[in-house]
Amino acid sequence: MRRWLKLWHLGLLLTSWSAWGAEDLLRLYREAQTTSAAYQAAKAAAEAELENENIAFGQLLPNLSIGGSYNKNNTERQIANGPGEDFRYGSYAYNLNLRQPLFRLYTWATYQQAKEQGKAALQRLNQAGNDLAVRLTSNYFEALYTEEQLRLLAAQKAAVEAQMKAAERALIAGSGTRIDIDEAKARYDLLLAQEVEAQNNQKYQQRSLGAFVNRPISSVARLNVDAFKPVSPNPDNLDAWIAAAEEANAEYQAKKLMIAAAEQEVTKAQSGHYPTLDLVASTGKSQNDNLTTLNRFGDSNYTTSAWGVQLNVPLFAGGQVAATTRQAQAKLEQVRQEAEEIRRNIGVQMGREFDNVAQGIAKIRALELAEASGRQTVLSTKKGVQAGVRSMLDVLEIERQYYSTLRDLAQARYAYLIASLKMKGIAGVLSDADIEALNARLKIAP
Repeated sequence: MRRWLKLWHLGLLLTSWSAWGAEDLLRLYREAQTTSAAYQAAKAAAEAELENENIAFGQLLPNLSIGGSYNKNNTERQIANGPGEDFRYGSYAYNLNLRQPLFRLYTWATYQQAKEQGKAALQRLNQAGNDLAVRLTSNYFEALYTEEQLRLLAAQKAAVEAQMKAAERALIAGSGTRIDIDEAKARYDLLLAQEVEAQNNQKYQQRSLGAFVNRPISSVARLNVDAFKPVSPNPDNLDAWIAAAEEANAEYQAKKLMIAAAEQEVTKAQSGHYPTLDLVASTGKSQNDNLTTLNRFGDSNYTTSAWGVQLNVPLFAGGQVAATTRQAQAKLEQVRQEAEEIRRNIGVQMGREFDNVAQGIAKIRALELAEASGRQTVLSTKKGVQAGVRSMLDVLEIERQYYSTLRDLAQARYAYLIASLKMKGIAGVLSDADIEALNARLKIAP
């Protein structure tokens, strides 16, 4: 009993270690949000861009400065042939200056432009989050597919090895041929080569997945195929998805905001023809500021203050304003056309992923039927060998087709899930809840 308990505890330990060692999608996604270099770079870029609004707003606020000086002066003076005079005195002066812009079209347009650019930066950050989710999920399922390939190759190797041994026994018994053995051996060697390639691909996918979280990844949670049921897009209408994408796609929204920013650039260029008006005020104090203020009664002190408005009206700038305006208008048109290109591409991309989902569902169902019939065909062919109506070569070929169907089915499931995620990413509605729902389709398996 004690020995049995030890074995039972060991089994629990190994099971928990396997569960802990397999990484699920949600855990990796949460971690990648704080460790992905690309996403952190996009986040830092957005934070830097948002500060432009504060910088521009600061140019609309009062500018207050203070300045001063203190000097020790030594002056020798001689008038004609008179006696020389030596003056030694101290002097100081300080001023407090205030400037408040009242009308500066350029500064106001810069502030409005910075606000639009900040909104665009947030949209680009949203797009970076979508890209992170899609790239991580795609990489995750690529890693799963390589693991599935290795499992299928291992099962196929075991089946071919069993067939090879059966062929050897049949040859000894006089009912088999050498061709059966050679064919099985050739098929087995081919599987070994495919296994090496799959192992290399698995290492690559694991390294790529580990790059998101900056640590090694050894295994990932598998798809729960027993509960896998693909569903059609909701709504099941391509035009509705395209319309939603044009309203919420992060990349498109960012470019539309850049149109507004480019319009403010035109205003900035045109502001060269507009006057500027500032409120100015100053106050200061000085003592013995120069030699002529010295007198026999002691130090001379002055306190001054002034306030008023300062107007600057541009008259001629050599055509620079007109040229700058034309340049800004051309760049505005460039941004508008870039936005139109993105809008058109949204329709193309959404159509592709929508079709991938719809066709993926049909493909999965067809392959599931093919898998069931293929499994039955393998059993029937093996019975045919026993009955003498089928050969060992027939079994090898049927098994090859069966395992090929299993690989295609696994790939179709992963492609369907990725296409569904990409659809939501393009539409701008991808959220953490979608990753959580996708993660619920996985299961920890040793």
